[in-house]
Amino acid sequence: STLEMSHQEEESRHHRKSQHDDEEEEEGEDVRDEEERRREQRRERFRQDDREEKEDRGDEERPTALKFLFGNKEAGIVIGRQGATINGLQSKSGAKIRVSGAGDYFPGTQDRCIMVSGDLRVVAAACELIILEVYRDSESHQNSKGEGDADAMVSVTLLMPENACGQIIGKGGETIRKMVAESQAKINLAGKEKSIQGTQERVLVTSGTLEQVLKSTSLILHKIWEQEKTFYANNGTSYKSIQPFPPPPPRRIRLRLPRVPPAAGARVRRVSSP
Repeated sequence: STLEMSHQEEESRHHRKSQHDDEEEEEGEDVRDEEERRREQRRERFRQDDREEKEDRGDEERPTALKFLFGNKEAGIVIGRQGATINGLQSKSGAKIRVSGAGDYFPGTQDRCIMVSGDLRVVAAACELIILEVYRDSESHQNSKGEGDADAMVSVTLLMPENACGQIIGKGGETIRKMVAESQAKINLAGKEKSIQGTQERVLVTSGTLEQVLKSTSLILHKIWEQEKTFYANNGTSYKSIQPFPPPPPRRIRLRLPRVPPAAGARVRRVSSP
C-alpha cells in the first residue's frame, strides 16, 4: 500500500507539473500573441503616420514646371562656362533646368526661355537659385560701392500657362492682390488679348526688391501647382516654329499708268482691228 501511495503521489506530482507546464506554455503563447499584436499595432501606426505625412505634403511629388524669360546675358549666366553653372544648379536643387538655344527667342522678344521642372520642392529651390545667380553679380543689384544692395529693384519675367491665368488672377483679381500684399512685389500679368497666338502662354512680370521678387515667384509657383490640371502646352523651351503674329494676307497691287496726251502737231495713227 505504501508503494501504491508513493506511485499515486508521483502521478499526482507529474500531473500537477504537466498542468503547470501547460499553463506556462499557454501563458507564453499569450505573451507572444500580445507582443505580436503590439508589434502589428506599432507597424500600423507607422503606416498611418506615413500616410498622414504624405497627406500633409499634399501631392508635392506631383510634377510641376515654371518658365522664365531672360536675355542672352542672363541666360549665359545661368548656363555658365561649359555648362558648369547650370549643372551645379541642377545638382543643388534636384530639378531639371533647360535653356533654349542661342537665337531661339520667345516670339516677339529677344529673350530666351529657361524651363525648370520636377516636383514642387525641387522646382521651388531651383527657381530661387536661378534668380539669385542672375542678380548676384548684376550691376543693377549693386550700390555705388559695388556691394550687394538689398533695396535695389529687380524684375523677373515668367511665362504662365494659359490654363493657369484664371487661378493666378482669382475672382475679381482677389488672388493676385493677395500675392501682391503678401510679397510686396508688383505683379503684372498680360491680358488675354496680348497672348502670342500658338503659344497658349502669357507673360507675367514681377518686380521689387530681390527678397520681394523671390517671395512673389514662390507664391506664383505654388498657385500654379495647386491647380492639378495646369500644364504648359509647349513642354519645352523652343519657339522657333511659332510666328509672333500671323502673316498678313498678300496684297493685290494694281498698276495704273498715266495717260500722256500727244504732243502738239503730232499725228495720231489709229490702227483698226482686222
